[in-house]
Amino acid sequence: MISQDVLACPFGPDRLSRLSQLERWHFWFVGRRALIDRLLNRYLDGQAQVVLDLGCGTGLMLEILMRRGHRVVGLDLRPEGLYATRQVLPRSWLLQAEVTYLPLRDNAFGAVMLLDVLEHVDDRSLLAEVQRVLRPGGLAVITVPAIPWLWSYRDEAAGHLRRYTRQRLFSVLTDAGFHVREMHYYQCLLLPLVVITRLFGRRGPRLRDFEERPLPIFNAVMTWINRLEVQLSDLISWPWGSSLVVICRKS
Repeated sequence: MISQDVLACPFGPDRLSRLSQLERWHFWFVGRRALIDRLLNRYLDGQAQVVLDLGCGTGLMLEILMRRGHRVVGLDLRPEGLYATRQVLPRSWLLQAEVTYLPLRDNAFGAVMLLDVLEHVDDRSLLAEVQRVLRPGGLAVITVPAIPWLWSYRDEAAGHLRRYTRQRLFSVLTDAGFHVREMHYYQCLLLPLVVITRLFGRRGPRLRDFEERPLPIFNAVMTWINRLEVQLSDLISWPWGSSLVVICRKS
């Protein structure tokens, strides 16, 4: 149950609303969500599960999972995100806790979502906890930032500890006892834009704003490009991208 100190959120409703809206319209979030949606259709369609969303943020993924008929539990360390989630999903189960020390029973969940969480913590400790709370054969959906040489001021500001190669992510997952079913790069077609903003964004705020707060027309174009990439992902194995998206199961 969400604690009372979480309800006393220090952030005003306007700021929380802007954060929630960003996740709903920004081209990076929209495209990533489309890819995850395709994978969920493939692996969870028609199978109601108890799903844990680690690092649930403002609750958008919880909302999507609930619409699919799943029972959900959201966990986050940040009270402001949990506060925002409570406003949208007043009956949802929310926990404020460290993701590396989950106050949850063994073998309790059919699926766990780890969307851009693994790079913030000791990944082996977190994956050991995910293994513990997943049922045998349970599904883990994981996204992480990719390509270590893309490391920039954006990673520092976001509190990242690392970016991943395919090989490192695969190794960490298999060492933790997961069977990797699919691994995809995401945002390959827009990677040149990402490279330019990472290289020059620190010195050029206008260039940085172009990626972070694009004009509606540019956001629409880039959303279309990311959606096209996702549509083609069953036909093309993209050789690189700014993120990695993984589907794996507990062995």
